[in-house]
Amino acid sequence: MKKIFLVAAALLGMISCESENDTIMPQGVGDESSISLNKEIFSFKNWDEFRQRYLEFAKLDTEMLEMQTFFSSDRALGVDLSYALQGILNKDHQFKVAGKTIWFDDGKFYELDDTIDLDVQKSNRTALRQVGSVIAGPITLDSQGEASAGKSILDNNQREFRKQKYIENCGTGAVQGTSPRAFKYVHEIFAETITSGAPGFEVSQYAIHLRVKLEYNHKRRRWRLSGERREISISVSNSSVLRNRIGQPIRPHPSDISVGSVTFSSQCASHQSRLLNSINAAGPIAGANWDIRVNGVITEKMVGDVSANRWRDTINW
Repeated sequence: MKKIFLVAAALLGMISCESENDTIMPQGVGDESSISLNKEIFSFKNWDEFRQRYLEFAKLDTEMLEMQTFFSSDRALGVDLSYALQGILNKDHQFKVAGKTIWFDDGKFYELDDTIDLDVQKSNRTALRQVGSVIAGPITLDSQGEASAGKSILDNNQREFRKQKYIENCGTGAVQGTSPRAFKYVHEIFAETITSGAPGFEVSQYAIHLRVKLEYNHKRRRWRLSGERREISISVSNSSVLRNRIGQPIRPHPSDISVGSVTFSSQCASHQSRLLNSINAAGPIAGANWDIRVNGVITEKMVGDVSANRWRDTINW
């Protein structure tokens, strides 16, 4: 089944292109990296390197992300972003590009001056230099399959349940009984567009991710990620493309990365996110739409829970 998602984009300000010195390569991100990571902040040589590392982080499972980046399933950012971008942002929602501190707030990147108190600068966003933006969220559709904020392809790809039993430490630890809170499995396609660059030289990075999550009802139907481990099996095919829906003829944009299939199996795993497609474009693409074509099966069950709570979800997006 074919689904379409309208991608919005924004024009952005200038970026700095100064070089970064004294860099340290974190484990697992490539031998040619000049990326620097300490316990407080990521530092990138330039925006091209930022985009490259974003893609590399998007290919890691959540366990590796938690080891190598700032990603944590317990962290509340106040906004839904890809796990890869969450991994780049530190506790202050910051990183460095070409020696400049970049602050993410309300969907935008701002450049800060390290010679001036950062909190003072953040209190007056209108005076800051904007150097990028992010548009992100699960792909949503109306009943005709068109882009809409009112209905989601998740409507038939969530399952709410009551946990009957959970065994900690991958089945060897303490046993938890029935929970008074509701849980739900969530399977979704998550789209994210990151745009940065000087006017006339913008680079827009379009990406979609398959996400497999477990959430719990925190308060009054406000759902949060839940940390219980599950038996997870994923076997899906992907032939999604990005199209320009303005003008004729309507043609797909060649993907820089296009993952034809995703397979995963574990008896004890946390949330999963897999990069499906990514495209870099010279600025925003007018009328860009993700034409989603994902099919397969995803199965989940909390470790130790009753068989009745196992969910086999047939995907036909």
